Amino acid sequence: MAKWFEILIESVNCVVISYALSNMALAFQSHPLFILFFASEIWIMARYRQKVFEKTQNSSLSVVLLILCFIVQMAIVYLVGRIVGVVMPFRM
Repeated sequence: MAKWFEILIESVNCVVISYALSNMALAFQSHPLFILFFASEIWIMARYRQKVFEKTQNSSLSVVLLILCFIVQMAIVYLVGRIVGVVMPFRM
């Protein structure tokens, strides 16, 4: 039971962090920092898959859960939208 609760927590974290990184990548899409945020998003997904695999010892299940997290993230982007803002320096 605790194993599945940990997987649920990992899944929620993966979706929330990926959503935030996607928004930052979109905000910086014409800036070199885009590469950093995009690479971070890929790293988070790879780490999530590895953590789920460590808990379940099932590669297929870890991939299916990763795909489900990605679908949930895209649904949030579609339904809630992306965060639109302007990057402003600290000094004015």
